[in-house]
Parts: sequence; C-alpha cells; structure tokens
Amino acid sequence: RHVIQMIANASLDAIEEVMRKESVMYLKSVDKFNEWTVSAFVTPGNMKFVLLHESRNDDGIKAFFNDVWELYVKTMLNPFHTAHTPIRSTVFDARVRASAKKYL
Repeated sequence: RHVIQMIANASLDAIEEVMRKESVMYLKSVDKFNEWTVSAFVTPGNMKFVLLHESRNDDGIKAFFNDVWELYVKTMLNPFHTAHTPIRSTVFDARVRASAKKYL
C-alpha cells in the first residue's frame, strides 16, 4: 500500500508538467512505474485524482474519473461536510468502489 502511495505522490510532478502543456481535465497516461500506468484527472478547482492501473481502458478510466468527480462535487456541496478535510464517508467510499467495478 505504501508503495502505491509513493508512486502516486511521485507522479504529481509529472501531472503538473502535463497540465502546463494540455488544457484538458483527463490527462490519460502521465507516468509509468514498472507494470503500473498512472492516469490523472484535474478538476476546474485544481483537485487532482490519480489512478494507478495495469490495463489500458481509456474510455472506462475517463468514465470512472467523471463519476468520481461528480461524487466529489456532491460531497463538497453537502453542508455537513467541512471543506479542506478528508472525506470519511462510507457512502462515498462505496460509490467510488461501485464505479471502479463498473468501469475498470
């Protein structure tokens, strides 16, 4: 688990570099580490979603990121959620996992 977090964190520089060149939200493949490919999605508010995956399924990954973004926006609009804090909702987690099963 810690290796995956390290890879995702190390990819943030690559994401920033691609963001400077392209003005799209879905950045596709921004980095590669051994068998894992790193894909990213950047929201208009500059929130970065990072996904490590082994297979190439660009349409599914893009649909997954769009679902997660929609869930994220709904959570941020919830008046009971405190901004700038981790999302610790079991419902959010379950819906992200369901979206991953559906698209990835």
